[in-house]
Amino acid sequence: MFEKINYVWRLIGTGIAFACFSLGGALMTLFVFPPIALLTKDDETRIRRVRRVIYHAFRFFVFMLRIGGIIDSRFHGAEKLSQLRGALIVANHPALLDTVFLMSRMPDVQCIVKHELWDNPYLGGVMRAAGYIRNDGDAMSMMTQCEKALAKGQNILIFPEGTRSVPGQPIRFQRGFANIATHFETPIQLVTILCDPPTLAKGSPWYAIPPRQSRFDISFDELLDMSGYLRHEPRSIKVRRLTRELEQYYIGKLCHE
Repeated sequence: MFEKINYVWRLIGTGIAFACFSLGGALMTLFVFPPIALLTKDDETRIRRVRRVIYHAFRFFVFMLRIGGIIDSRFHGAEKLSQLRGALIVANHPALLDTVFLMSRMPDVQCIVKHELWDNPYLGGVMRAAGYIRNDGDAMSMMTQCEKALAKGQNILIFPEGTRSVPGQPIRFQRGFANIATHFETPIQLVTILCDPPTLAKGSPWYAIPPRQSRFDISFDELLDMSGYLRHEPRSIKVRRLTRELEQYYIGKLCHE
């Protein structure tokens, strides 16, 4: 009986959480970001303030998921972020909320965002106000924006899969992150995200929740130094090898957990 009540509560709570998430994005775009823009003349300062609002909103959202018993989350090694400057933060992508969990621990992080979100009626305004990098297939523009962010000491969050993992299938990385890392010799902070039982995976509707509460374990693992990576090899070889190495790294990590 308790299990059934808990399931119904989590189903209702999940629906409320998704509604609040979308509505919150729209409300911030309409009522929070315009005053920040009006009172802040410097673009960089404005973007930092917008991102800090997003950071606090995501921390509150994650907190409500936990205390409401909807989705649990645990962070391991997040203190490493305090010393991280001008790095790529690379993570696997098992669920829809991965970005929310990670950004709830990073008050000023740059993100590479798929272009579909820019046209989203609820979240598009958030993407634009925060000055995130739009991934619309223009590699040159994306590299230029990444170079500017890294030169300012900003960290860049990227999911090499490009989209959520497909349950039961091995992960496949795209080469964008490796191009950035090898071109700018940018350190890579590896992050492993585990979700048990799986929820909000690719192809799964929001209401297809598991029979028990899901728990996310987000671990901040090794920091890879790219400054001497395959120093005398052509960059095309570096890109392919780095992509393959990290793909195998995550396959190994996920298989042993």
